[in-house]
Amino acid sequence: VAACHLQGSIASTTTYRNVYGAELQPCSQPDSNMALTGYTRNGSCIDKNDDSGSHHICIDISSREEDFCTVTGQSDWCSSNLPCDAGNGMEGDDDEGCPIENWCVCQWAFASYISAAGGCDEIQEIQCDSVNLQALGAYSRLAGTSKDPNGEYAAALECIEYSCGVDSSSILELYPLPNHPIERAKYALYAGRVPLLFGTVFIGISAVLYRRMNKQEGRSDENVKEISNYTKVDD
Repeated sequence: VAACHLQGSIASTTTYRNVYGAELQPCSQPDSNMALTGYTRNGSCIDKNDDSGSHHICIDISSREEDFCTVTGQSDWCSSNLPCDAGNGMEGDDDEGCPIENWCVCQWAFASYISAAGGCDEIQEIQCDSVNLQALGAYSRLAGTSKDPNGEYAAALECIEYSCGVDSSSILELYPLPNHPIERAKYALYAGRVPLLFGTVFIGISAVLYRRMNKQEGRSDENVKEISNYTKVDD
């Protein structure tokens, strides 16, 4: 659980996409006897700025005997009954609630979950249409860096690519995210061009001013000569 609070969350966007770049689909299904999921409890794996856990991964909690809670050593909330998904982000009025099935889990805990479960083939089913693209961006940003000493984020990235049949590099190039290397590279290129542009403009303006000053000085010299000649004629 602590892993959910150690990493910073990538900033949310106003347009939510899944790992295919398409519109993010609800994780819990309305009127299907499922508990309403999501950090914001609207049925989708989206977040707010205070969601340090980044609950972006939708998995089917009911798809295996050893569930997410058991494998990650959390309390057994996976077998709880919670308010039902009544559609449009609304809770049902059933007093007994509904079982947790499709659920948005913390993307950092999910990376640890894959390792603890024994690999991607041993985890509960990923609901790809409902996995937030932000997770793909976060794993891609951290995989292979000093912040991924155990390779868990690289493994999580590979697991989503394998399970969902996507290429993260291609998707993130088409739908770049804030703080992603692609965006930083574009910014660096732009930031490098701006000073060059202003430098070129400054040099150009300086050259024009210099030429004008020289012309004015030349005219002044001619005026001095004319006055001198006129004075000599009068003498």
